[in-house]
Amino acid sequence: MFHTGLRNPGACRTEESAEGTDLYFQRCAWCHTTTFQRLLCPTCGSTDLAPQLSDGEGVITVRRAHTAAEADLWPVHMAEGFVVRCRVDGPPHAVRPGVRVKLASAADTGRRPVVRLCEEVPLDGWF
Repeated sequence: MFHTGLRNPGACRTEESAEGTDLYFQRCAWCHTTTFQRLLCPTCGSTDLAPQLSDGEGVITVRRAHTAAEADLWPVHMAEGFVVRCRVDGPPHAVRPGVRVKLASAADTGRRPVVRLCEEVPLDGWF
């Protein structure tokens, strides 16, 4: 299991997050797998998926092949265990795999969630 280390309450500065943003994911009642916007559980195939509120914290993961239309979308592994493709609000040089993010605004109809970087990365390097 992928561990993000985000259960620490001080992991992200909450004042940078938008107030009242909610991101709901689904948890399977049978095998407890978490997923995002699915009709069936990807593990056991159950349709008994219950909505749950996410803490909104995650880590940007490696982006595989993408089209030009998806150039600004990054997969984010959320602390609860599901992955969601998000737009990342932050300087382009700082958006890379392994960077922690916090939900900035929830998904509306036809739109992707927006996340903000939790820590700034200097221009002269990643370390």
